[in-house]
Amino acid sequence: MVKPLYFPRFKFKYLAIGLMTCVWLLFSPMTIAHTEELEGALRWKPFGLVGDVAYAPVRLDGYNVFSIAAERKKDKDDQWGLGTLEIRRNRIENRLNSQVQYLIENHVDLNSLQVFTTQLNKQMAVQVALNGEATKPIITVTALDAEIYGLTESEVAQEYAEQIRQALLRAVEERTPDAWRSQIQLAGIIGAIAILSIALLFWCQHQIGKVRRRLRQEFNNYQESLIEQQTAVGMNGDPSQDVAKQQQNLLDLKRQIDRKTWQKRILQLLLLGVGVIGLSWILQCFPQTRWLGVLLFRQPIGLLLIGLTIAIVINWSHLLIDWLLTKWVGTEDRLPIAQIERRRRRLLTLSPAWKSIATMLLFSVGLVLAYTLFSLSTGLTLFTEIGVLGLAASLALQSSIKDALTGWMLLAKDAFTVGDSITIKDATGVVEEMGLFLTQIRSSPGELITIRNGEITQITNSSKDWSRMDFTVLVDYDSDIKQAMTLMREVFETMQTDSVWGVQLLGEPDLLGVEQFDQHGILLRIRTQTQPGQQFSVTREFRLRLNQAFKEAGIKLPIPQQEVRYRESH
Repeated sequence: MVKPLYFPRFKFKYLAIGLMTCVWLLFSPMTIAHTEELEGALRWKPFGLVGDVAYAPVRLDGYNVFSIAAERKKDKDDQWGLGTLEIRRNRIENRLNSQVQYLIENHVDLNSLQVFTTQLNKQMAVQVALNGEATKPIITVTALDAEIYGLTESEVAQEYAEQIRQALLRAVEERTPDAWRSQIQLAGIIGAIAILSIALLFWCQHQIGKVRRRLRQEFNNYQESLIEQQTAVGMNGDPSQDVAKQQQNLLDLKRQIDRKTWQKRILQLLLLGVGVIGLSWILQCFPQTRWLGVLLFRQPIGLLLIGLTIAIVINWSHLLIDWLLTKWVGTEDRLPIAQIERRRRRLLTLSPAWKSIATMLLFSVGLVLAYTLFSLSTGLTLFTEIGVLGLAASLALQSSIKDALTGWMLLAKDAFTVGDSITIKDATGVVEEMGLFLTQIRSSPGELITIRNGEITQITNSSKDWSRMDFTVLVDYDSDIKQAMTLMREVFETMQTDSVWGVQLLGEPDLLGVEQFDQHGILLRIRTQTQPGQQFSVTREFRLRLNQAFKEAGIKLPIPQQEVRYRESH
């Protein structure tokens, strides 16, 4: 009976620890404070494009103060046409930073800080007044600024002034000695939590690695044992049952190794995620480095979350593939044993191939999601660029694509599988591994031969469905030929009744009789079908038994003789 594969209860104890840590850090009050919407009529506007208008936030100490807009002007050096917007935003942020520096260096009384709106050159502007003296305008409101908010220029200017005043007060307060002590204390606590979390996740990863190495060693031992049994000369016990047990062990170990591999990869992503989030949070504790913490938090964390999601989906897709293939193998009450054994052997080849395909497809989805995280392009532009990249990749990887297509055809047609004895060109051996791109066979002297699937044009499989023992023997001209053929049949019938060798023989022998007269003797021939790959071991056992039977019956094998004649000269 084929052992059914159930979806195991995934051990989330390691994964849950890292996930809870990431979620706690990710959704901390500080992080939420940095990403929440602005209150009031001036709603938060992220980066974006509206037709030929682009908008982006103005930040002070990593906080979003308000958003500004500018017309896009594309040129050969600026594909997106965002140069004007970037220049304007940098100018405003520099003015805000200069105001903060001035307030701190001159110990200005914050009660005297006034931010007001005025009209300059028929446009609304926002200025800062210190002790009744106005400074240069911080920002001049444009029609595009008002357009993205759906307000008048005067209303937008009033909102800008209020947000600027709050941002300046907050920036000065965060640079006081008391605030510094609180920030250092908070950063120390965060650092300690992050280090402990990383240490715990690293220990979990180390434990999974130890288990995976042990399983890998056990898998290699089973695989070597299986190959030896498939090519062994003599076998003790029931070979088919032993091979089936070894194949089932290989399947179970392969699944366990696959699960541990992906658990380890998920933990590695969690390690990186906790480290990045912890560092981001520490940087956000200080106003001078908060912008870097926010930058580190946004896109890198998005990439980590995408990678973590793709890794989990890949892991479950592998479990699903194993479950489907196990169902496909079937049970002995529905299919012949020989067909089930063949499917078991094919499963060792099909499972890694299907998993590779699933991994590549999901990895491609992850790359597309990562691209969209960085891209400001529309869907049409996105897929156009992906199409161009795909065309370039296909041209650069023509040989690999050919290998993959050939490998897929070989798998679909069941040309050979792991454990088969095959000949490809001048290489003969037992298949150790077969993938979409490469095939590896182990020769009789123990050499590992690697062949690209695209180079395979002709295959000789000596162990698929059934094999044939084709045996010939020379007997002396003085021997009783009929008695020799009778002994050959009797020896074969004896092997058929043997508990070990009977299962390796299929059907009755084809005793061809006298094949030819040779200068050394008479050539007799017999042939029969055997189990796949067992023709060599059956032939050796038959030869051993026939030799003993010939000796007991007095049937002589020819001994090469040479007659030498001399001519006397007269």
